Amino acid sequence: MSTMQNKNLLLHYNKEVVEKGDMEVLKQIATPDFINHSAPEGMSKGIDGILYFFSGILHTAFTDLTVDILDMIAENNKVVTRKEIKATHTNTLFGIEATGKKVTIKVIDIFTIVDGKLAEHWGENNFGAIVASLKG
Repeated sequence: MSTMQNKNLLLHYNKEVVEKGDMEVLKQIATPDFINHSAPEGMSKGIDGILYFFSGILHTAFTDLTVDILDMIAENNKVVTRKEIKATHTNTLFGIEATGKKVTIKVIDIFTIVDGKLAEHWGENNFGAIVASLKG
């Protein structure tokens, strides 16, 4: 696949999966042996871990999610995005009752693409700091 096709795959992922929460799209665009190298301790490194994070945590506790891609760089079979996920805390998150606060989750993702599908992920984000800010 070309770097433009790889970028388009990541745009599709961010719009349909991250922003809209369509987990069926994620199942279609990820390899069966997908590995999330950045999964937190105790969470599956497979696709089921990412499915749980988006459907069981992010889209459960937050509404009005939008994804703003600030930078996207592609080379060979890797695509890097720097983005902001903006949302409103409208439901319980790790025992923290809804605060109504608007949050901005800052993320840098690196994906490896194999045969037109997401195969590997590495990422950095400030989600822990967001959770801490909701407590206080």
